[in-house]
Amino acid sequence: YYGKNCQIKTRPYDGVMECIEALKKKGYKMAIVSNKADPAVKELNKIYFKGMIDVAIGERPGVARKPAPDSVYQALEELGISMEERAKKALYVGDSEVDRATAENAGLDCMSVEWGFRERKLLESLKPKYLISHPMDVVKTLDDLMIEEIVNRLDGFADSDVSRMKVTVS
Repeated sequence: YYGKNCQIKTRPYDGVMECIEALKKKGYKMAIVSNKADPAVKELNKIYFKGMIDVAIGERPGVARKPAPDSVYQALEELGISMEERAKKALYVGDSEVDRATAENAGLDCMSVEWGFRERKLLESLKPKYLISHPMDVVKTLDDLMIEEIVNRLDGFADSDVSRMKVTVS
């Protein structure tokens, strides 16, 4: 039933499209990993996200469901992120205790979001690395992380190294 009727009472949460559009413009690669049936996940990705989400994976026979990390590993591979890079280059965003456990099992930081199925109090008890209230907070948090990474890299230069650097602006 769900495979043929996956659009009934299904739509992106308010603010999610703007968030995804902003992330895509910034060059982020994104994936959907769901415990819903794979054909439905792929269909909903085509209908609602129209090429903005790079990979969409749902439940398939022979593949362990979340919170097992199998589908997350596949998504990362399809995105071109190696197992060695995943902790630095990937962030798991989800709205439930299953998502928190999936992130942990996959070795990823978790950003829990309040606009899904669970209330803030439960999400706080899961101790995610980040807990956000609005979809655009994803963009802000990633922007803040990028600035922090740049500052940390610059802090790694000795003063003499900085004085020898040549900066070209074009």
